[in-house]
Amino acid sequence: MGPGAGSGTGSGAAAGTGSEGELGSGPPASAWGNRSFRRVWAAGTASEAGTQIADLSLPVLAVVTLGASAFQLSLTRAAFVVPYLLLPLWVGVLVDRRARRPLMISADLARGLLLLAVAGLALAGWLSLPVLIGAALAVGSFGVLYVLAEFAFLPSVVTREQLADANARTAATRSALEVAGSGMGGAIVQVLTAPFAVLVNAFAYLGSALLLRRVVADEQAAPETQPSGTWRAAREGVSTLRRSRILRPLAAEAATWNLGNEILLLALTVHLVNGLELGALILGGLLMTVGVGAVLGSATSARLTARFGYGPALVAALVLGNSAPLVGLVAGAGLDRAALIGLGVAFFVSGVGIGVADSQAATVRQLSTPSHLQGRVNSAYRLFSWGALAIGALLAGGLVTQFGAYPAALIGASFMALATLPVALSPVRRMRTLTQEPASPH
Repeated sequence: MGPGAGSGTGSGAAAGTGSEGELGSGPPASAWGNRSFRRVWAAGTASEAGTQIADLSLPVLAVVTLGASAFQLSLTRAAFVVPYLLLPLWVGVLVDRRARRPLMISADLARGLLLLAVAGLALAGWLSLPVLIGAALAVGSFGVLYVLAEFAFLPSVVTREQLADANARTAATRSALEVAGSGMGGAIVQVLTAPFAVLVNAFAYLGSALLLRRVVADEQAAPETQPSGTWRAAREGVSTLRRSRILRPLAAEAATWNLGNEILLLALTVHLVNGLELGALILGGLLMTVGVGAVLGSATSARLTARFGYGPALVAALVLGNSAPLVGLVAGAGLDRAALIGLGVAFFVSGVGIGVADSQAATVRQLSTPSHLQGRVNSAYRLFSWGALAIGALLAGGLVTQFGAYPAALIGASFMALATLPVALSPVRRMRTLTQEPASPH
């Protein structure tokens, strides 16, 4: 995910209590002293670690244990991710009509029990490919529920002053898990085999559920004025997104970045793997540099906003993070050592920009959306940003076939660089604090 591509909601009007201008105008308040936040953070860390392991262990289980073909493997992967494209709007309505913590606990318990069953069937020799695909579809669906409920839940756990620090800590942790996730999952699969890796995955989700049971939070009940029909309620989230002077440009940036990033990653994979003997290893190293940069950026995000103001800090981070891959590709077109080192530096710089932008953008979206709309607006935002991933993946294959891997990578990186424009040209660039309403008209 790129800058602004993380989970988030927002509307044009700031909601909630507290004086405007408090957030982003001084040193960020630490959320670490909040016991409930520590438990939510630990639960989210366990859940994200489980997801990272599942990304590797389920496909390996399909290939090694069940002997799946390439097409069957693609079905297994598609089953895991397709709920992220089909369900967000409807799950967002549910998140706004129910208490979020029980939804998160239910999602973790369901994923944990499903994967326990998969691991048990695999170890007993009774697992079949249709059962695995069905389980992957269900695990992915409950993953959508957890992600949307977690984002809407966090503002009820911490104070408004602590929210920026809470998001920064969460973003930094997830960036670190993305760096280590593939290696961690690979090591578990290599040492324990895929069925036991799935078992570890299941216990990670169950541990997350246990931590969430101990969280105390003041969740506001959904207002009685909500639309009665599911479709009408979902449309309200999309409409709020469309009208928002804060969220609309952030959503446009996220969708454009995700579109370009999908093209870049597929093209770069072909470019490196076909051109170098150690191409897969080098690609993994490049992606790790993005994660390392994102950890650093997340750690400094709140302080940069406090010093320079939210809008200027965000635009600077987007220019840095979104443009760096294009600069790296243009500067080093070949596959020699100097070009690869330059690309690694560019990806690291991009990661720093991603880390700075993501956590603060999430805070703004949370603070500027009424509690009863958090789930639906966030789900509409997710629909656009995740939908762009699917479009980018489809475009990438055609672009690589038509123009070649390196030109396609340049096209993808160009989309990423252009993603900054919606925010740079919007009233968001003039926001000084995280709760400030942009002053210019629509």
